[in-house]
Order: sequence, then C-alpha cells, then structure tokens
Amino acid sequence: MKLPQLFVAFALAALGQLAIAAPTATTNETDLQYEYIIVGSGAGGGPLACRLAMANHSVLLIEAGNDQNGNINISVPGYQAVVTQDPKLRWDMFVNHYQDQERAMRDPKYTYEIGPYEYHVGPDPPADATPLGILYPRAQALGGCISHNALIWITPHASDWNNIAQITGDNSWVATNMDQYLDKVYEWLPTEPTDPTILLNDTMLTQHLAGGAAVMGVGPDPLNAVTGLANTLLNDPNNRANPARDSTQGFYQIPLIMNAGTRTAVREHIQSTVAQGYPLTVRQNSFVTKINFDTSGSTPAATGVEFLDGEYLYRASPLSGGTGTPGSATASKEVIISGGTYNTVQLLKLSGIGPADELQSFNISTVSNLPGVGTNMQDRYEIPVNVQHGNDFNILNGCTFDGKAHDGCLPKWENNPYVLAQRGAYATNGLAATMGVNSKFAADSDIDLYIFGGPVDFTGYFPQWGDAAVADHSHFSWYTLKAHTRNKAGTVQLRSADPLDTPLINFNYFDTGTTEGGADNLDLQAMVQAINMSREALSQYYDYSILLGDSFTEQEPGPAVQSDDDIGQYIKDRAWGHHASCSCPIGADDDPNAVLDSQFRVRGVQNLRVVDASVFPAIPGIFIQAPILMVSEKAADVILNG
Repeated sequence: MKLPQLFVAFALAALGQLAIAAPTATTNETDLQYEYIIVGSGAGGGPLACRLAMANHSVLLIEAGNDQNGNINISVPGYQAVVTQDPKLRWDMFVNHYQDQERAMRDPKYTYEIGPYEYHVGPDPPADATPLGILYPRAQALGGCISHNALIWITPHASDWNNIAQITGDNSWVATNMDQYLDKVYEWLPTEPTDPTILLNDTMLTQHLAGGAAVMGVGPDPLNAVTGLANTLLNDPNNRANPARDSTQGFYQIPLIMNAGTRTAVREHIQSTVAQGYPLTVRQNSFVTKINFDTSGSTPAATGVEFLDGEYLYRASPLSGGTGTPGSATASKEVIISGGTYNTVQLLKLSGIGPADELQSFNISTVSNLPGVGTNMQDRYEIPVNVQHGNDFNILNGCTFDGKAHDGCLPKWENNPYVLAQRGAYATNGLAATMGVNSKFAADSDIDLYIFGGPVDFTGYFPQWGDAAVADHSHFSWYTLKAHTRNKAGTVQLRSADPLDTPLINFNYFDTGTTEGGADNLDLQAMVQAINMSREALSQYYDYSILLGDSFTEQEPGPAVQSDDDIGQYIKDRAWGHHASCSCPIGADDDPNAVLDSQFRVRGVQNLRVVDASVFPAIPGIFIQAPILMVSEKAADVILNG
C-alpha cells in the first residue's frame, strides 16, 4: 500500500466516514445483490475482497464482528496477549487435545465453566463445574484473527507449495509461481523486525539471547555481547536471496506485521480499499448462518447467504446473548467462505455440504456429500521452558499491559518515533529472537523447529492467560513451535444444528492421532530435542556473566523432569497449538476426502469456493498467516484470470 493511501484510510477512519455498512433493522434480499459475497474478513477473505473490488467487481464482505477503530489493543504490538482477552473481539473456543477427558485433564490449562463465561482453570474444580477443554482463542473483528495474533511474519517453505502442485497436478501451485503472490501481499502489507537496539536497554535479556545464539554456533564474544548480538540479529529468516533459505539454520530476528512499531495488516487494507471508492461493502455485526443454493439444475449452485444482524451473537463471545435480525443477500457470480478452520466447516455442514451421515443426524438435507469436510485438521505443537529470576527485566519497567493511566510504557509507545528503540517494549510482540532448527527427526531438510526467547511467562492458552504471562517482570521463556507436524487426525463436527453454537473440535494429539510410520513419536522426539536445546541456551546464559544478569530457577518443565521419557510425557500433557488448518483440504480429483479442487472450488456444487486456513492439504511451515495471505492473493488471480 502506498503511504498516501494509508494516510487517507487512517484519516477517514478517524472521522468515522468509511463506507462500512452498519446492519439495518430489516434486510430485503432484493436490496443486497452483489457479484461476489465473501464471508469472513480475515487473512483469507479480506485481501481477496479487496482485490476483487479493485478489479471493479461489486463485493459484499460480511464480518461477524466490527471495526475496532480506536481500540488501542489492536494497535500496540506489545498488547498481543491483552487483545486476545478483550471481550469486544474475542471468541472463546474450547477444544479437546485428547477425547479421553481423564487424560486431557492432566493439562493444568484444562478449563471448566462455573457460571456463564466464568471459568475455573486446572485441577480441583467445584463439584458442579462443567468441563470445557483447552481454550483456543479466536477473534471477531474487521481483519479477523490477524487483529489479535502475535504478528509474526515467517514466509512458507517451497515444499509447502510444491506439495499442493504434486497432489493436484496443477503447476500454478509450484513455489516459483507462488512467489508472485508474496509480492502482491507486500504491495499492501508492511513488515519489519523488532529494533535490535532495544537490547541496549536490557543486558539481562541480551545475556539470555547470547546464550541462544551460542547454541546455534553464532554466539558473540562475551566481551562484545551486546554489539555482537545486535549484528547477529540483522539476519533475516525470510531472506529471498538465499536459495537455501528453507534449510538454513541460525539465530534470527523476528519479522512482524507492523509499520514503525504499530500493528498494520488486513484491517487497514480493507479500510484503504473502501476509502479509495472501490465497490467494496463491508457488513459488520452480521453472522452468516447458511449458504443458499439453486437446486433446480443438475448441479446445485450457490446463490447467496442468510445471516443474522446483531452484535456478539455467536456463543463463543463472552458478550453473547442476543438473537439477531434475519436477512439475506444474493451473489450473481460466487459465494466465497473465509470463516477459518472451524467456522467454515460449521457453515458448510449447516448448509448441506459435508459427510451425509453426520448431516442426516441433524436433519440437514445433503447438498453435496463430502466426507472430507471437517477432517484432516492439523496444528502445530508448542511447549515452553520457563525460568524466573530474582530481578526484573529492565525493558519491562513501568509496563502494565493494560492501557490504563498507570501504564508507564504506553506513553513511550504513543509519543516517540520508531528510532533507536524509543517506542520501547510495546513496539515488539515480546519475543526477541528465535533459533531456527532442522531437527534430527525432520522429514526433510526444511527448518522444523522455531525456539523463541522472550521475557514472558508463557505456558499456553487458558482464560486470562495474557494476565498470567505478564503478571511479573522476572520470567523468561524459551518456547518451541514444531513446524511440519505429521498429525492429520483432527476433526470439526457439529454440536447441534444451531449456527450460534460452537462446534466440537478434537485434535487427537500424538499417539491418539496419526501414528503410521511412527509419525507421533517423530514429532514428539523433535520437541524433546527442542527442550534440551532450550536448556542448553539457559546454561550458556551463564557464560555471559559479564552482562551481570542474576541467576534463575527453572519452573517449567522443572528440575524433576530430566529424562527424555519424562520430557516426552510432559510434552504430551502440556503441549498446545494455535495454527489450526487443513479441515477443507484441496486435493486430487480421485481423492474422496478432497473438499476443494486446485482452484478453491467446493466439489459437487457450483459458484462456491473456500479461501482460508482450511484449504491446505498439509499444514505449511512455520507460521500460518503468511501462507494464508498468499493463498488469498492466488484465489483472487484464479477468480479474475482463470
């Protein structure tokens, strides 16, 4: 996006003059006719809607939430934990890591409901508490989950795209061709690393990161630890000039989706597109309940959608309770579903697309019997090593992460330029650097472990996890994300025929999921290796004692967890994920479980596509938002140019 366009969008947004439609009391179908209807304004739907509108097609973009313009939580990178707790945005989805609830309850993050949207976390719940499972944060807002994510921008590996090309025989998916869509994303999406000079303000943090760099073989001389580490962090993990980038191990900075230290992403792209006068209408606070079909011909054809207008209608919202006003809209060309891995599956099934036996059990008429809808779901595994110091990290002095008057770090972020770390800790997401590793258990040469370091107490997701992560300023975490996981056994099933109910989500972790060829153990052993590397980095920390950081005590996994077997059990009990994907996979024409063809078209019907995280046959490495944005740009090209 050009800088003047950004200024126009921000100025109009501030005046409340963007042409983003508010829901009306009643809706006449004949008044809502568009060429394209897109359901969901996140990473899949938002950029696609903008591209179609910029090609002068009339587009209705429907979002269950609203524009959070003026909400500081969606702008401050350092608030990436706080924003997931914001009731104006959040959807609390609860999932099962294991269907055996006794086993699932071994996780101290396991959550029970003790009242409407009131929770008990961990063991010893009240006798009348209702088991829920593990919190999986989602968002309802203009821009979707990108408005509340961790901002991390890591581009996918060539193998992610080449795999789709091989499965489908469609060479437009090969990595060399997909590069053009990354270029299209960069036309409007700003990305930048955390300013490495921020390390000058905290030598204890620098000491930890120097330990991580040492594990990767690039540890700076202890006498020049600060400057040496700053030079090391100039390495770009997305370096397109490096032909071996996908397999290059190293110690890296972490690129983020922000502009001068402010979160800037899909929401701003949508605002800019509307502000420039393109035929894009955004319908906020509107929850789509069904896709309509014309079944008079030989093949059912999508004609539009039904929705409920109203705020916070979905029961995942802690503010839910309303009933909504019914309405509908028609599409003369196509309906495109971009609701995400869970909600796209739910909407398809409620509309008659999915496994016939499941649909029949809810008295839903089958439009297209697609047994693969809601199967094949995949995710990462993540796990921490957390320690606590006797002293606080200087970089967090005054930071309360709540935006209130006593938040001493917010004025620094609001009033200073993004130069020499003057905007402070809030101009980063809290994760300072990462070890990129090709584990001993990887399927190929691609990096399959990212081990992040930062001054937070992060142990995964549970109600108010963000408060716990920053409750004090003395914790440090090395936490692992396992890329290219092998488990394809996750499912999304209907809980009821009520579209406002959340679905049943089972990930079937480790030995309860994909086990062929030892897949579960290979993923597990890679994570055991990562924990051992994290502990090695903590040991190397003491080699840089010249920086005067004080000692620490390991809390997670803790001193009692030492053998590889014990570490493995800890991982099975505590691991989590937040990149759910692959539940409506693209596949070959002869694959009975393929939901989509290589052009995102839903099989068995016409004029209906899916464009979001659910389309991948295998989860792309390493972070999910970059590949989804590229898929969105590719979908626009397919629709506009064939």
